[in-house]
Amino acid sequence: MEKGVVVEYILSLIKENIKLLEEELDSIKQEKNSLTKSSAGDKHETSRALMQSEYDKLYQNYSLQLKQQKVIETLDLSKKSVIGNGSLVQTDRFFYFIGIGLGKHKIMSNSVMLISELSPIGKLLIGRNKNDVISFNNKKETIINFS
Repeated sequence: MEKGVVVEYILSLIKENIKLLEEELDSIKQEKNSLTKSSAGDKHETSRALMQSEYDKLYQNYSLQLKQQKVIETLDLSKKSVIGNGSLVQTDRFFYFIGIGLGKHKIMSNSVMLISELSPIGKLLIGRNKNDVISFNNKKETIINFS
């Protein structure tokens, strides 16, 4: 498995999420702006407040996606002497990509755990090398290779 393939997969996932969130945000903005003041003023204000609350939640998620995109785009993907941020690690159980935490994904028929360097498994892997053994959830894993 190549690191570049994993990075492209992550970026396409994030870009798709950004696109969907932009559409949702635009839709809410248009709907909110098209509301007309009815004789039931409180009902109108409640609707606007609920829409604003939904907009704020979506915008927060949108901002997070933009930050994650920037993290991935600025990762140092060069080969390192030890495992670090931006490393693709193969153990005898899984592939791990250390960048942002997105969970388990199937990439080119391989299960890849997309993890943050601050995650428990990320902290165990950082600074390790080929043939090192880590123990996570009472299961030992041997690092076969990394790039």
